Amino acid sequence: MASNSLPKVDAEFVDKFLKPSLPGLPKYGQLREMLVAAIIAGYWGPGDQLPAETDLARLTGFSLGTAQRALRALVEEGLVVRIQGNGTFVTNGLGLIEEPLHLRFLGEAGEPRFLPLIPTVLTRKRISKRGPWSDWLSNAGVDLLRIDRKLSVNGEFNVFSSFYFDAHTFRELAEQPLKSLEGISLKELLGSVLSMPITSFQQSTLLVPCAPHICKVIGISPNAYALLLQCSASAGRAKPVYYLESFIPPTNRRLCLSNDY
Repeated sequence: MASNSLPKVDAEFVDKFLKPSLPGLPKYGQLREMLVAAIIAGYWGPGDQLPAETDLARLTGFSLGTAQRALRALVEEGLVVRIQGNGTFVTNGLGLIEEPLHLRFLGEAGEPRFLPLIPTVLTRKRISKRGPWSDWLSNAGVDLLRIDRKLSVNGEFNVFSSFYFDAHTFRELAEQPLKSLEGISLKELLGSVLSMPITSFQQSTLLVPCAPHICKVIGISPNAYALLLQCSASAGRAKPVYYLESFIPPTNRRLCLSNDY
């Protein structure tokens, strides 16, 4: 996640955000109001883990069922996300990708159709030479921009991805602060610059040895093999807008490769 801090719930939270009962508002609604107020005030920031339901109930005096229902309401509103086996995290400003075009890992019963992705920008570089991206982008590969990201898949494992696109067409992305690219969908951003949605893509897979810096991000041994997913995407009938390569560690999660799933 974006934050490694432990869940925080203590007397300060109760003193600051516990309000008198509001007539007509059910108990779970009252607790929801407390939690929302704490998030807005920055008591918990984007990526922070919320306390467990039992801790919320113990400190606030609400029942366990009330705590469960309040957190469920926040999930439905998109303010928090629950990641199985990891906990509940604030998503406000986190840039959660719930319906990705690529890296579509299928959820199981009771999970989203595609597992959510949480992106973190690592580096941005200018590319002025040919490489594997050149054939996919149908150009000489001169003056491209590459953005490397770590994507947490449902909080279970990480994927290393490199996004390649024309530095002239998308000049603003080459010049704006790197921090401003956090928590956004690059696919949607590129489509908005062109005023055309990304409508089609091609992709293939290959088993390859990984460079040490990639191995470190995805949590495998140096020079170990990972699944490489290569993709190019287009808007309308124009030439590809971007090329994306993603290194995926061994996982029991199923990856959907269909264009029309």
